Amino acid sequence: MKITDFLITPFQHKLINPLKTANQHYSHRSGFIIKINSEDLFGCGESSPLSGFSAESLKEVSYALESYHLAIMDIGETSVAELLSFIPIHCEDLPSVEFGLETAIYDLASKIEGKTFSQYLNPNAKDQIKSNGIVGIHTPKDNYKIMKVKVGFRNLFDELNNLDELTTQFGKDVKFRLDANGNMDLPRAIRFCKEVEKFNIEYVEQPLPKNDLEDLAELRNHTSIPIAVDESLTDFHSAEKIMNAQAANVFIIKPTVSGGFTTCSKIVEMATTEKIISVITSSLEGPIGLSACAHFASALSIDEVCGLSTASLFEDSFSSPFSIKKGVFYLSQKPGLGVGINVA
Repeated sequence: MKITDFLITPFQHKLINPLKTANQHYSHRSGFIIKINSEDLFGCGESSPLSGFSAESLKEVSYALESYHLAIMDIGETSVAELLSFIPIHCEDLPSVEFGLETAIYDLASKIEGKTFSQYLNPNAKDQIKSNGIVGIHTPKDNYKIMKVKVGFRNLFDELNNLDELTTQFGKDVKFRLDANGNMDLPRAIRFCKEVEKFNIEYVEQPLPKNDLEDLAELRNHTSIPIAVDESLTDFHSAEKIMNAQAANVFIIKPTVSGGFTTCSKIVEMATTEKIISVITSSLEGPIGLSACAHFASALSIDEVCGLSTASLFEDSFSSPFSIKKGVFYLSQKPGLGVGINVA
């Protein structure tokens, strides 16, 4: 292939309602859409570092994308492998850039071969991915089997009362993922986990601060509820540290935060050997990044319920990258990502 154009377009997506976690407040998402052209085909990616999670800034992302742009524009005939080889040279320690560039390259390559994004990466990739719903966004009528609940910012009595109400609302067969965003200390987390064991809990996500791996490992000894890590997992090396510390049962992998398909596949492979569950989730990306996360999960043969139900949080009237029914996302079967969005 020959690269004929490379465009970087800033964007901002506004949330319908501000999203609050234990430590962050989001009213919008900003980032860059990457478009790589080869003759009459193009591939798109999204680089949108998430404040409070990502280490890089928007300015650093912009500089890195320009550096990559300059490196590839005059190389003539090239290959997917060569385009990928430039990423670590120009984008070291910038996982959202790695994610965006790899997405754009694979989107273009899969269109050239007439395959879906996930089937280009894995011929055996499935065309559907399960996802959890989000309390406050989705209702029992949406028929999600697993619901994500933000916890850690209420007193224990109110947390238990909230879970009682949610169990009544959604039914005893629906499982809950409790996300504390690192807002507890070890004694509080131990007591919290003991008290919520009576509910239908799939796992507690990031109950302790991201660097408290020893305490996370200790917490696992005090509860039968699996412990998941999110903020603690920022790249392959952090995943190794978590594994070595025996600090988690579940890896929550955010490609925007952790890196592209290359990095995510290494993390999943390592987790599988250690019988750690891998879950792919979005980082409030737009339709390009969200679709890429879903195709990543498909290509990586993730059978677990992922966290991809975030499109309805935004005001923007995107064409959905999925067909959704009862918590199952059916991926587009068009070549590439299959995202119905116009990119300049």
